Amino acid sequence: MLIYLIMGGQVYGCGGWAKYVRELSNYLVDCNCRVKILCRMGKMYTSVNENSTNFHFQTASTPHFRRGISFYALMQHLPNPLSVFLGVIRLVKDIRSEDECQKILHAHDLSSSLLIALLMRKFFKLPFVVQIHGFPLREQQIKLARAKSPLSNFIWFLTKVWHNVAINFIRSSSAPVLVNNNEVKSFYESYGISSDKLKVISSAIDLQKHEERLLSATDAETCLRIKGLRKWVTIGYVGGLRPEKNVAALIKAFRGLLENNSEARVRLVIIGDGPMRSLLKETVKRQDLSRYVLFLGFIPDAYRFLNAIDIFVLPSLSEGSPLSLIEAMAAGKAIIASDIPSIREIVRHNKEAILVDPLDVEALKQAILLLYNNPDLRTKLSRRARERIKLYDIKRVFERILKVYEELIRQGAK
Repeated sequence: MLIYLIMGGQVYGCGGWAKYVRELSNYLVDCNCRVKILCRMGKMYTSVNENSTNFHFQTASTPHFRRGISFYALMQHLPNPLSVFLGVIRLVKDIRSEDECQKILHAHDLSSSLLIALLMRKFFKLPFVVQIHGFPLREQQIKLARAKSPLSNFIWFLTKVWHNVAINFIRSSSAPVLVNNNEVKSFYESYGISSDKLKVISSAIDLQKHEERLLSATDAETCLRIKGLRKWVTIGYVGGLRPEKNVAALIKAFRGLLENNSEARVRLVIIGDGPMRSLLKETVKRQDLSRYVLFLGFIPDAYRFLNAIDIFVLPSLSEGSPLSLIEAMAAGKAIIASDIPSIREIVRHNKEAILVDPLDVEALKQAILLLYNNPDLRTKLSRRARERIKLYDIKRVFERILKVYEELIRQGAK
């Protein structure tokens, strides 16, 4: 069985969904499937490597992530004509060269990837699966509200038009649709997609490999170049620096904590990159927080360094099934996260995490202060997170995707 995983971005990109595709690819290979990953602009990979040993730190924003929200980021949820054209050309050539095997297309977004899969379905009658990561429509709305561009209203109009077109394509096809939480499932049911067609499959990680690669606190601090402050409590965020991630609220809550507790020995470490990075750094500098807040940029396999932090915070306004949260659970971190439906499906309030309203900066500050002052509570949350993480092992979760593939093959054989 040959699986084509089709994605609109880069396989080694800094988003959680790129990591998801890599995890899925490695799992399928371990299950004796052949896998080819088609990325943006027709680039194809036949294997991916999660064994990064060279630690590369981007101390400045990449050219793609300049000040504010780029035009590319605003257009991300619309099909890219050039990427679709190059992807179709690459797939047509590859499919024709692979005559003697069963093939399945697995599209990982509702824009370019879906369009490529639909065209391949038309040309070659291949079965395909559509996977929706999170809430693309909601995330786009948050970006556009933050961008305040004259083009925002027009781009929002185009986004809604394409979203409805994509939904119509899905409704009229027999392709199963994978979503990563029940909230997303309900949302697409409201658009008329059959409940039987929608299958909830959460994000997952290889627990054994994550535990093997997790660095000790000392080694992690050395690699991150933040050694020497072990007596301090380290708050950490890992993820994209985009409007929907709400990192500005985390910085504001952190500033409030320092203002009310001038003797607090606490620091904030932010790992990740994105269009908000420059603005966030300017805010930190303007508020004289630079000695307390460290921006480390995008770091491959950032989960390996989670033992350098004591409290993991995920303040997102919108999430699908966040891998960074699952990785923090696997590392046994004390977690503060947004009280939103997608996160409540993964962790429970006062059991595996403290959940707060992402719009309530004061509540976030109080949650951080609570864990800062209560190491026993941090230990309790850590232990419960390690127990619950077993639900999100790839051996348990991705087996269901493999069954979807097998069912498509059986249906094709009838």
